[in-house]
Amino acid sequence: MVRVGLIGCGGMGMNLARHCHSLEDSKITAVHDRDEKALTRAAAEFGAQAYSSYKKLIASDVDAVIVATPNDSHAPITIAAANAGKHVFCEKPMALRVSDCRAMIDAAEKAGVKLMVGHVLRLIPVFWKTKQIIDSGILGKPFAIAVTRLGGPDSLAAGWRAAKKHAGGYLYEINVHELDYMRFVMGEPETVFASTGHFTASPVEFEDVAFVHIKYAGGGIGTLHCGGSSSIKKYEMMIQCTEGTIANGGFGGPIRYARFGEEPTVIQVSEITKEDPYREEIRCWVDAITKNTPLPFDGYDGMAAVQTAAAAYRSARLGRAVRYRR
Repeated sequence: MVRVGLIGCGGMGMNLARHCHSLEDSKITAVHDRDEKALTRAAAEFGAQAYSSYKKLIASDVDAVIVATPNDSHAPITIAAANAGKHVFCEKPMALRVSDCRAMIDAAEKAGVKLMVGHVLRLIPVFWKTKQIIDSGILGKPFAIAVTRLGGPDSLAAGWRAAKKHAGGYLYEINVHELDYMRFVMGEPETVFASTGHFTASPVEFEDVAFVHIKYAGGGIGTLHCGGSSSIKKYEMMIQCTEGTIANGGFGGPIRYARFGEEPTVIQVSEITKEDPYREEIRCWVDAITKNTPLPFDGYDGMAAVQTAAAAYRSARLGRAVRYRR
Protein backbone atom coordinates (compact mmCIF):
# COMPACT_ATOMS: atom_id res chain seq x y z
CA MET A 1 0.00 0.00 0.00
CA VAL A 2 1.45 3.33 -1.10
CA ARG A 3 0.80 6.01 1.52
CA VAL A 4 0.29 9.28 -0.35
CA GLY A 5 0.30 12.82 0.95
CA LEU A 6 -1.72 15.51 -0.82
CA ILE A 7 -0.10 18.95 -0.89
CA GLY A 8 -2.68 21.42 -2.19
CA CYS A 9 -6.34 20.63 -1.53
CA GLY A 10 -7.92 22.72 -4.29
CA GLY A 11 -10.11 21.43 -7.10
CA MET A 12 -7.46 19.59 -9.11
CA GLY A 13 -5.64 18.32 -6.06
CA MET A 14 -8.82 16.82 -4.64
CA ASN A 15 -9.74 15.29 -8.00
CA LEU A 16 -6.37 13.57 -8.26
CA ALA A 17 -6.47 12.53 -4.61
CA ARG A 18 -9.90 10.93 -4.94
CA HIS A 19 -8.70 8.80 -7.82
CA CYS A 20 -5.55 7.90 -5.87
CA HIS A 21 -7.58 6.99 -2.78
CA SER A 22 -9.89 4.75 -4.85
CA LEU A 23 -7.06 2.53 -6.10
CA GLU A 24 -6.44 -0.82 -4.43
CA ASP A 25 -2.77 -0.16 -3.73
CA SER A 26 -2.70 3.51 -2.64
CA LYS A 27 -4.38 5.68 -0.03
CA ILE A 28 -4.31 9.36 0.91
CA THR A 29 -2.98 9.33 4.46
CA ALA A 30 -1.82 12.94 4.89
CA VAL A 31 -2.95 16.34 3.59
CA HIS A 32 -1.73 19.93 3.66
CA ASP A 33 -3.16 23.24 2.46
CA ARG A 34 -2.66 26.81 3.63
CA ASP A 35 -6.43 27.26 3.60
CA GLU A 36 -7.64 25.80 6.91
CA LYS A 37 -11.15 25.10 5.63
CA ALA A 38 -9.86 23.23 2.60
CA LEU A 39 -7.42 21.34 4.81
CA THR A 40 -10.13 20.33 7.28
CA ARG A 41 -12.47 19.16 4.52
CA ALA A 42 -9.75 17.09 2.86
CA ALA A 43 -8.65 15.47 6.12
CA ALA A 44 -12.25 14.54 6.91
CA GLU A 45 -12.97 13.13 3.45
CA PHE A 46 -9.92 10.86 3.34
CA GLY A 47 -9.59 10.15 7.06
CA ALA A 48 -6.10 11.59 6.70
CA GLN A 49 -3.73 13.40 9.04
CA ALA A 50 -3.76 17.18 8.51
CA TYR A 51 -0.39 18.95 8.51
CA SER A 52 0.16 22.67 8.99
CA SER A 53 3.11 22.76 6.56
CA TYR A 54 4.25 20.75 3.56
CA LYS A 55 7.61 20.19 5.26
CA LYS A 56 5.92 18.44 8.18
CA LEU A 57 3.90 16.30 5.79
CA ILE A 58 7.03 15.33 3.85
CA ALA A 59 8.74 14.41 7.13
CA SER A 60 5.89 12.04 7.98
CA ASP A 61 5.63 8.36 7.02
CA VAL A 62 4.16 8.94 3.54
CA ASP A 63 5.78 7.13 0.62
CA ALA A 64 4.79 9.64 -2.04
CA VAL A 65 3.19 13.05 -2.54
CA ILE A 66 0.85 14.73 -5.01
CA VAL A 67 1.86 18.37 -5.51
CA ALA A 68 -1.13 20.47 -6.61
CA THR A 69 -0.17 23.93 -5.39
CA PRO A 70 0.35 27.23 -7.29
CA ASN A 71 2.89 26.88 -10.09
CA ASP A 72 5.71 28.85 -8.49
CA SER A 73 5.79 26.49 -5.51
CA HIS A 74 6.11 23.22 -7.44
CA ALA A 75 9.91 23.21 -7.52
CA PRO A 76 10.75 23.71 -3.83
CA ILE A 77 8.09 21.22 -2.71
CA THR A 78 9.10 18.58 -5.26
CA ILE A 79 12.79 18.93 -4.46
CA ALA A 80 12.15 18.70 -0.71
CA ALA A 81 10.01 15.60 -1.22
CA ALA A 82 12.54 13.89 -3.48
CA ASN A 83 15.37 14.69 -1.07
CA ALA A 84 13.31 12.95 1.62
CA GLY A 85 12.94 9.87 -0.58
CA LYS A 86 9.30 10.44 -1.55
CA HIS A 87 7.91 9.75 -5.02
CA VAL A 88 6.27 12.80 -6.61
CA PHE A 89 3.32 13.47 -8.87
CA CYS A 90 3.56 17.15 -9.77
CA GLU A 91 0.75 19.04 -11.47
CA LYS A 92 1.60 20.96 -14.62
CA PRO A 93 3.39 23.19 -15.35
CA MET A 94 6.39 21.50 -13.81
CA ALA A 95 7.83 24.89 -12.77
CA LEU A 96 8.18 28.43 -14.08
CA ARG A 97 11.91 28.21 -14.82
CA VAL A 98 13.81 25.59 -16.78
CA SER A 99 16.58 25.62 -14.16
CA ASP A 100 14.01 24.61 -11.52
CA CYS A 101 12.82 21.75 -13.73
CA ARG A 102 16.39 20.49 -14.04
CA ALA A 103 16.84 20.69 -10.26
CA MET A 104 13.63 18.70 -9.74
CA ILE A 105 14.78 15.98 -12.13
CA ASP A 106 18.24 15.87 -10.56
CA ALA A 107 16.76 15.52 -7.06
CA ALA A 108 14.46 12.69 -8.14
CA GLU A 109 17.21 10.83 -9.98
CA LYS A 110 19.66 11.20 -7.11
CA ALA A 111 17.07 9.84 -4.66
CA GLY A 112 15.89 7.09 -7.00
CA VAL A 113 12.25 8.16 -6.81
CA LYS A 114 9.58 8.41 -9.50
CA LEU A 115 8.74 11.90 -10.79
CA MET A 116 5.70 12.37 -13.00
CA VAL A 117 4.27 15.65 -14.31
CA GLY A 118 0.54 15.86 -15.04
CA HIS A 119 0.36 16.32 -18.81
CA VAL A 120 -3.04 14.67 -18.86
CA LEU A 121 -4.08 16.11 -22.24
CA ARG A 122 -2.35 13.13 -23.84
CA LEU A 123 -4.89 10.88 -22.09
CA ILE A 124 -8.05 12.92 -22.73
CA PRO A 125 -10.17 10.68 -25.05
CA VAL A 126 -10.21 12.96 -28.13
CA PHE A 127 -6.46 13.64 -28.03
CA TRP A 128 -5.58 10.06 -27.07
CA LYS A 129 -7.56 8.73 -30.03
CA THR A 130 -6.10 11.37 -32.37
CA LYS A 131 -2.57 10.21 -31.50
CA GLN A 132 -3.57 6.57 -31.95
CA ILE A 133 -4.75 7.29 -35.48
CA ILE A 134 -1.54 9.16 -36.29
CA ASP A 135 0.58 6.36 -34.84
CA SER A 136 -1.27 3.79 -36.97
CA GLY A 137 0.48 5.31 -40.01
CA ILE A 138 -2.71 5.43 -42.10
CA LEU A 139 -2.22 9.18 -42.69
CA GLY A 140 1.54 9.06 -43.15
CA LYS A 141 4.00 11.27 -41.28
CA PRO A 142 2.75 14.45 -39.57
CA PHE A 143 4.39 17.61 -40.91
CA ALA A 144 2.19 20.43 -39.56
CA ILE A 145 0.02 21.03 -36.52
CA ALA A 146 -2.22 24.01 -35.77
CA VAL A 147 -3.98 24.46 -32.44
CA THR A 148 -6.42 27.17 -31.36
CA ARG A 149 -7.53 27.36 -27.74
CA LEU A 150 -9.30 30.59 -26.83
CA GLY A 151 -11.31 31.49 -23.76
CA GLY A 152 -12.91 34.65 -22.47
CA PRO A 153 -11.46 37.35 -20.19
CA ASP A 154 -12.80 35.43 -17.19
CA SER A 155 -10.70 32.32 -17.98
CA LEU A 156 -8.12 33.00 -15.24
CA ALA A 157 -9.90 35.80 -13.39
CA ALA A 158 -9.91 34.35 -9.89
CA GLY A 159 -7.23 33.82 -7.26
CA TRP A 160 -3.58 33.01 -7.80
CA ARG A 161 -4.07 32.01 -11.44
CA ALA A 162 -4.40 35.67 -12.46
CA ALA A 163 -1.08 36.65 -10.85
CA LYS A 164 2.07 36.48 -12.94
CA LYS A 165 4.21 35.58 -9.92
CA HIS A 166 2.19 32.45 -9.23
CA ALA A 167 0.80 31.40 -12.63
CA GLY A 168 3.51 32.68 -14.97
CA GLY A 169 1.19 33.34 -17.92
CA TYR A 170 -1.22 31.52 -20.20
CA LEU A 171 1.55 29.51 -21.83
CA TYR A 172 2.48 28.07 -18.45
CA GLU A 173 -0.84 27.82 -16.64
CA ILE A 174 -3.04 26.54 -19.48
CA ASN A 175 -1.30 26.08 -22.81
CA VAL A 176 1.66 24.13 -21.53
CA HIS A 177 -0.77 21.26 -22.25
CA GLU A 178 -0.90 22.12 -25.95
CA LEU A 179 2.85 22.73 -26.17
CA ASP A 180 3.43 19.28 -24.68
CA TYR A 181 0.94 17.60 -27.02
CA MET A 182 2.39 19.34 -30.08
CA ARG A 183 5.83 17.99 -29.14
CA PHE A 184 4.24 14.56 -28.50
CA VAL A 185 3.05 14.52 -32.11
CA MET A 186 5.82 16.43 -33.90
CA GLY A 187 9.01 15.65 -31.96
CA GLU A 188 11.58 18.01 -30.48
CA PRO A 189 11.23 21.76 -31.12
CA GLU A 190 14.12 23.52 -32.83
CA THR A 191 13.17 27.22 -33.02
CA VAL A 192 10.33 29.23 -31.52
CA PHE A 193 8.86 32.57 -32.58
CA ALA A 194 6.06 34.20 -30.57
CA SER A 195 4.06 37.38 -30.23
CA THR A 196 1.99 38.18 -27.14
CA GLY A 197 -0.11 41.08 -25.91
CA HIS A 198 -2.82 42.21 -23.51
CA PHE A 199 -5.73 43.92 -25.25
CA THR A 200 -8.92 43.38 -23.21
CA ALA A 201 -10.24 44.07 -19.73
CA SER A 202 -9.05 40.64 -18.61
CA PRO A 203 -7.70 40.99 -15.03
CA VAL A 204 -4.67 38.76 -15.56
CA GLU A 205 -1.23 40.28 -14.97
CA PHE A 206 0.15 38.86 -18.22
CA GLU A 207 -0.74 38.35 -21.88
CA ASP A 208 -4.33 37.70 -22.87
CA VAL A 209 -3.41 36.49 -26.36
CA ALA A 210 -0.41 34.67 -27.81
CA PHE A 211 0.64 33.32 -31.19
CA VAL A 212 3.45 30.76 -31.10
CA HIS A 213 5.18 29.39 -34.19
CA ILE A 214 7.44 26.37 -33.76
CA LYS A 215 9.83 24.63 -36.16
CA TYR A 216 10.60 21.06 -35.20
CA ALA A 217 13.85 19.17 -35.57
CA GLY A 218 12.25 16.70 -37.96
CA GLY A 219 11.31 19.48 -40.35
CA GLY A 220 7.71 19.94 -39.27
CA ILE A 221 6.02 23.18 -38.25
CA GLY A 222 3.37 24.13 -35.69
CA THR A 223 1.29 27.08 -34.58
CA LEU A 224 -0.59 27.78 -31.36
CA HIS A 225 -3.15 30.58 -30.97
CA CYS A 226 -4.27 30.91 -27.38
CA GLY A 227 -5.33 33.20 -24.55
CA GLY A 228 -8.32 34.65 -22.70
CA SER A 229 -9.43 37.50 -24.92
CA SER A 230 -12.15 36.06 -27.15
CA SER A 231 -15.92 36.49 -26.84
CA ILE A 232 -16.22 33.29 -28.86
CA LYS A 233 -14.65 30.33 -27.09
CA LYS A 234 -12.90 27.92 -29.39
CA TYR A 235 -10.80 24.79 -29.31
CA GLU A 236 -9.69 23.07 -32.46
CA MET A 237 -6.69 21.12 -33.67
CA MET A 238 -5.62 20.15 -37.18
CA ILE A 239 -2.70 17.87 -38.01
CA GLN A 240 -1.55 17.55 -41.61
CA CYS A 241 0.24 14.38 -42.60
CA THR A 242 1.87 13.23 -45.82
CA GLU A 243 -1.05 10.94 -46.73
CA GLY A 244 -3.98 12.82 -45.20
CA THR A 245 -5.25 15.11 -42.46
CA ILE A 246 -6.85 14.73 -39.03
CA ALA A 247 -8.75 17.37 -37.07
CA ASN A 248 -10.59 17.49 -33.77
CA GLY A 249 -12.79 19.95 -31.95
CA GLY A 250 -11.02 19.77 -28.62
CA PHE A 251 -12.34 18.03 -25.52
CA GLY A 252 -15.83 17.52 -26.95
CA GLY A 253 -14.67 16.37 -30.37
CA PRO A 254 -15.52 15.15 -32.87
CA ILE A 255 -12.49 13.70 -34.66
CA ARG A 256 -12.45 13.88 -38.46
CA TYR A 257 -9.76 12.33 -40.62
CA ALA A 258 -9.27 11.39 -44.25
CA ARG A 259 -6.63 10.26 -46.67
CA PHE A 260 -6.27 12.33 -49.81
CA GLY A 261 -9.11 11.54 -52.25
CA GLU A 262 -11.28 9.85 -49.61
CA GLU A 263 -14.33 10.96 -47.63
CA PRO A 264 -13.67 11.84 -43.95
CA THR A 265 -14.23 9.35 -41.18
CA VAL A 266 -15.96 10.93 -38.18
CA ILE A 267 -15.56 9.69 -34.60
CA GLN A 268 -17.75 11.12 -31.84
CA VAL A 269 -16.49 11.32 -28.25
CA SER A 270 -19.23 8.91 -27.17
CA GLU A 271 -17.65 6.26 -29.40
CA ILE A 272 -14.29 6.41 -27.58
CA THR A 273 -14.05 4.04 -24.62
CA LYS A 274 -11.16 4.40 -22.21
CA GLU A 275 -10.26 4.90 -18.57
CA ASP A 276 -10.89 8.28 -16.95
CA PRO A 277 -7.74 10.25 -17.88
CA TYR A 278 -7.11 11.63 -14.38
CA ARG A 279 -7.52 8.21 -12.83
CA GLU A 280 -5.25 6.77 -15.52
CA GLU A 281 -2.40 9.19 -14.90
CA ILE A 282 -2.50 8.60 -11.14
CA ARG A 283 -2.81 4.82 -11.60
CA CYS A 284 0.19 4.84 -13.94
CA TRP A 285 2.20 6.78 -11.35
CA VAL A 286 1.26 4.33 -8.57
CA ASP A 287 2.01 1.37 -10.87
CA ALA A 288 5.45 2.85 -11.58
CA ILE A 289 6.08 2.99 -7.83
CA THR A 290 4.80 -0.49 -7.01
CA LYS A 291 5.63 -2.39 -10.21
CA ASN A 292 8.37 -0.26 -11.79
CA THR A 293 6.32 0.14 -14.97
CA PRO A 294 7.21 2.99 -17.37
CA LEU A 295 5.63 6.41 -16.79
CA PRO A 296 3.49 7.69 -19.70
CA PHE A 297 5.10 11.11 -19.23
CA ASP A 298 7.86 12.10 -16.85
CA GLY A 299 10.02 14.96 -15.61
CA TYR A 300 11.78 15.31 -18.94
CA ASP A 301 8.43 15.77 -20.70
CA GLY A 302 7.46 18.33 -18.08
CA MET A 303 10.72 20.21 -18.56
CA ALA A 304 10.41 20.17 -22.36
CA ALA A 305 6.99 21.86 -22.18
CA VAL A 306 8.36 24.52 -19.84
CA GLN A 307 11.36 25.00 -22.15
CA THR A 308 9.02 25.64 -25.07
CA ALA A 309 6.93 28.14 -23.10
CA ALA A 310 10.07 29.89 -21.85
CA ALA A 311 11.41 30.11 -25.40
CA ALA A 312 8.12 31.63 -26.56
CA TYR A 313 8.22 34.32 -23.87
CA ARG A 314 11.86 35.00 -24.65
CA SER A 315 11.03 35.35 -28.33
CA ALA A 316 8.15 37.72 -27.59
CA ARG A 317 10.46 39.92 -25.51
CA LEU A 318 13.21 39.97 -28.15
CA GLY A 319 10.94 40.24 -31.17
CA ARG A 320 12.69 37.43 -33.04
CA ALA A 321 12.88 33.68 -33.29
CA VAL A 322 14.98 31.91 -30.66
CA ARG A 323 16.49 28.46 -30.49
CA TYR A 324 14.87 25.93 -28.22
CA ARG A 325 17.33 25.22 -25.43
CA ARG A 326 17.65 21.53 -24.70
